[in-house]
Amino acid sequence: MKTQLPLWLQELHRQWLAARGKQLAKKARAFSRDWERLLEDSGITSAEDIATAGREAARLHDEGRITLTRHKYRRYLIEKIALPLSSEEWLRGIFGSPVPEDLRQQSLMHLEEATARQHSRFQESWQAWIEAIRMAFADGKRLRPLAWQHPDLVRRLLDLTFDISSTQWPDGCLIREASVGLGLETKQLERSRRIIESCLTSMFRRPMSLDMLGIVGSAPRIEIAGELTLHFPDGQTRRAEELRGSYHLGSDLLEALRASTPSKRILTIENTKTTLRRIASLDAGKETLILACAYPSEGLRRILALLPQDLPIHHFGDTDPAGYQILSRLRRVAGRPVTAFLMHRREASKPVPLTDYDRAILPALLADPLLEDVRPSLEAIATSGDKGDFEQETLGKPDLEEWPFHRSHPAAPASP
Repeated sequence: MKTQLPLWLQELHRQWLAARGKQLAKKARAFSRDWERLLEDSGITSAEDIATAGREAARLHDEGRITLTRHKYRRYLIEKIALPLSSEEWLRGIFGSPVPEDLRQQSLMHLEEATARQHSRFQESWQAWIEAIRMAFADGKRLRPLAWQHPDLVRRLLDLTFDISSTQWPDGCLIREASVGLGLETKQLERSRRIIESCLTSMFRRPMSLDMLGIVGSAPRIEIAGELTLHFPDGQTRRAEELRGSYHLGSDLLEALRASTPSKRILTIENTKTTLRRIASLDAGKETLILACAYPSEGLRRILALLPQDLPIHHFGDTDPAGYQILSRLRRVAGRPVTAFLMHRREASKPVPLTDYDRAILPALLADPLLEDVRPSLEAIATSGDKGDFEQETLGKPDLEEWPFHRSHPAAPASP
């Protein structure tokens, strides 16, 4: 029977592994811990167990495996324990911990296998992404959300990202149906949604969701800024302030009969991390109801269906092909006019070439009757092969405290 290693040694190994056991770089100093704190972390509290741990540590000290620092006068008291650099491989060996370089080589091997795969839809983006990951791993770094320290996860995420992005999903495919179609458990894709979308964003070098590929989640959510009241069949009402700013589409929205707001307009915003928050912080009069729209999700559709149909909608998005695709999709599902907000193409200091994803969706956008007002921008992109200065953030911080928030907007009041 295998001998049970001391609890304090197990805890020392756990802390060492978390702090430096998975790093490639060699350290200059020994790993050390306060002895009493280590015993507490190990759950060793009785006098008998503390004495036993002290004898175990003393034996390993005499063998040269660890170094103990004792009290200057009361030599029976241990103050600190250190793991010499020369003992790190010994500690790794008795616990069977993997060698960092072995983990990195396994991850690099998975990348070599991924390089050989031919992506049926976005080969250029796939190969560029794999090369970016390889370069990061070669430097001992990670490329979020992938880390070379977890080769099995790297392999699974590469396979899943490849399979999802290379499949032409029917519009509105339910996420659990997609999961089964990928050979996964029914809820597996749903549980992995956040990290998969992070991989897709890294691959396409722009925010990318499963919705944009045609896969609809079973628990959509919508982020709102502004005053909103939900009205229920039993006559009760609930203000949005009582809900979370970003919440799942659950019983509240599904059971509501309608929604009301004192706002004069709706502004949907693609970039939720910066642009939405900046504008929301300025709308002191709450005249604009701001809704997140990285893609027209089920949550957004439900909110628009509940709100008064005469409330005008404006959409503020990026001006690359994917941004115009979101605008088209929003107009298709809104059931009423949606005005593009500051979505004219802007020149960049240096050309921004189209990706294979841009080239794949551009022809349909050029022919889309719902994009007639922005067709000059789309034609300029197609003719030049240059997306220009397309990101919302490059417009800078909003410089008006109320609608339309940017002085560059045609509706902005004239400067004094």
